[in-house]
Amino acid sequence: MGRPPYTIRESDHWFARRWLEKKLADPVWLGETKTYAAHNDLIRRRESAPELNQWCELWMTSKEWKQMKNAIRAGRRRIRDTGLKSVTLSRYAWSILDFWAQRDGCTLSEVIERRLGTGEAIRDSANPDVDA
Repeated sequence: MGRPPYTIRESDHWFARRWLEKKLADPVWLGETKTYAAHNDLIRRRESAPELNQWCELWMTSKEWKQMKNAIRAGRRRIRDTGLKSVTLSRYAWSILDFWAQRDGCTLSEVIERRLGTGEAIRDSANPDVDA
């Protein structure tokens, strides 16, 4: 086999592994029989960049390498953007936030900041040992 389309670095293997696990949860991704075998092979491997590179060379096409490379880049970008955080909400929690956001004419983040965050609570949680 020729040179792989991308080499996963140690600093990026976490992003790559999470992306692969998410993709392998869908049996259609590599085809039903191939996805199952690929998933089992991934589970048996250690969590390291060299192991992941070997796995990818064995199971992925150049198109899939490119998709993974883009996912790694996006993960790096999310880490660098220190002003934002991502959370996973249940559909019910999202609908509550959405209701208040529409009612107040603001974003979901602003609903949380306005209705749940107070200056005192934020200061206290940032400096728990400081008495006011």
